[in-house]
Amino acid sequence: MITNATGVTLVCLGPSSGFEVRSVLRRRPAAGEIEVAVAAASVNPIDVRRAQGYGRRLLSLVGAGRFPMVLGNDFAGTVTALGDNVDAFKIGDRVYGVKPPSTEGAHASHVLVKAAHVLPARAGQDLQALAALPYSFVTMWLAVRGAGLTRQNAAGRRVLVHGAAGGLGTLALQMMSAWGASVTAIARPPDFAACQEAGALEVVDSSSKPFATLSRTFDATLNFATWDDDLALMGVLRDGALGHATAVHPLLANFDELGWVRGVLKTLSDKRRHRAALPKNARYAWTVFKPETPALQELRELVEQQRVGLPIAIQESLAGAAQAFDHVKKGRRGRALILPG
Repeated sequence: MITNATGVTLVCLGPSSGFEVRSVLRRRPAAGEIEVAVAAASVNPIDVRRAQGYGRRLLSLVGAGRFPMVLGNDFAGTVTALGDNVDAFKIGDRVYGVKPPSTEGAHASHVLVKAAHVLPARAGQDLQALAALPYSFVTMWLAVRGAGLTRQNAAGRRVLVHGAAGGLGTLALQMMSAWGASVTAIARPPDFAACQEAGALEVVDSSSKPFATLSRTFDATLNFATWDDDLALMGVLRDGALGHATAVHPLLANFDELGWVRGVLKTLSDKRRHRAALPKNARYAWTVFKPETPALQELRELVEQQRVGLPIAIQESLAGAAQAFDHVKKGRRGRALILPG
């Protein structure tokens, strides 16, 4: 225990029960961990859904399904304590990083996190801007890899990004363009300019039957929009395409709604049906977030090159966190941050 040291957390009490700010006794970091005083933490769509009970059955397998819980996966701040066997950081370092799903998330004044899941922030880098990136970037990177794309093979590939104006889509446009891919975005007309600024060479209107205007010429497709469009996205892959990945699959919902046995059967059926729509030898992936060292390394490189970033729309204290959650729940533009200080 860190002697007499306390912090505060934003506790989600359960569906329809709201939030409560609680004082907690801080724990000493375990071996390989660091403690970070949180300057800012993101509210991501998954936080909003988990606050409503989404994913509890499957997430319970990793100890992340029980209320009350502290939500939040990504953060930025300053190192305040080191566990044994940590030599990459020192107390006072500015950092940003990500936590796997748990009930002890980043919506708190202090967070314990594996040092391997943390990146250094240079002097002068905006910690609030950095806090908006890790969870979305890692999730996006996993989808890109699942579709068969890498930094080494992306140059010149035709890539279609559905849901291109959201956090995942914006980061995909930025990373894919940095890698030299030719990216087409699907988005609403008010978001066309933002997509082009992020790196899209072409933008297709999502509100006017977008797939009817697209031919089977794409090397990879990424779905960050809706499961209902998943089969249509695969329909524009060319013969010999790399593959398709979706971050909006029904995995967690299948188990929530159907239980263990029927959830497994429904998931297997969904995957089998969608794989059958792929061109021969193309890859198919459902993206499930988890911290990945190569993804974090790619994030660090692109941050240093100033090639990635997300707009921040709202910043709230722990006491005002309900407003940040409401911003995300209503699908408003820009990122929502919680500033525990």
